[in-house]
Amino acid sequence: MTMTATGTTTGLTSAVGTPAKSANTTANTAAAPTPSAPSAPSDTTADQARWLRHLNRRTGGIRLFCLPDVGAGATTFRGWPELLGPGVEVTAVQLPGREDRIRDRAHESLDELLDELVPVLADAVDGPYALFGHSMGALIAFEAARRLVAQGAPAPLHLFASAHGAPHAPYRARYVSNLPEPEFRHAVVSLNGFREGAPKESAFLSLLLPTLRADFRLCETYEFVPGAPLPCRLTVLTGADEDVSPLDLALWRELHTGRFRIRVIDGDRDFVVKHRRQVAEVVRAGLAGEY
Repeated sequence: MTMTATGTTTGLTSAVGTPAKSANTTANTAAAPTPSAPSAPSDTTADQARWLRHLNRRTGGIRLFCLPDVGAGATTFRGWPELLGPGVEVTAVQLPGREDRIRDRAHESLDELLDELVPVLADAVDGPYALFGHSMGALIAFEAARRLVAQGAPAPLHLFASAHGAPHAPYRARYVSNLPEPEFRHAVVSLNGFREGAPKESAFLSLLLPTLRADFRLCETYEFVPGAPLPCRLTVLTGADEDVSPLDLALWRELHTGRFRIRVIDGDRDFVVKHRRQVAEVVRAGLAGEY
């Protein structure tokens, strides 16, 4: 499992009400009707605004939902629309507890996370789509796809599982979510989790620690439940210098019925950022059906 951290921003939105017009009356004229108040955004619209960041807008083509790793946010996938080219609409999932959702409580249970996320994805699916998940995001993407299919939604055309062994492989990472704060803080730094150049100041870590702890707990408490294989193509991406077992990567082939490929990217577990052009080329070719 890769641990990544990004800078946080606080998004502020404001709503401006429409002033009500007073009704004018005369002796010979009936009162003018009072305009109705502007309707509030639908729950679907509000949910999508919280969870989804549309990095580009295109008509037609395929929508690619992207899910980040532990502690990371939607900005992980900034620049992808230009790298993937026309015909791919990139929609990054903004999980709670990071970036502009830093004040939202991060989920400690994958099932609870999916209870909120999957309906949003189902409402956003308006044509062919694919899922890309990096490390923890790969686990979320896989289980989200299974729920979508089980609920009658179309299957994704392609699932890209990056930097994560198959969900039914043994959990081989270090268990850290229940460590006391000093030990957990040390583990966060020592697990090679912060991207090159990311701030390591105490205040930044303190802000992000609850989300990191929740993300680790989500991964550590996940239990795979056997089910029908996904009817889609599946590509596994791994870093040449990362430590995911080749056997754990190969076990992904048991979880779907379409074409299966493993692609090796330069670098360590943070290759999704450091070598994004290589990653994007694998994704672009997979979406185009070139392998």
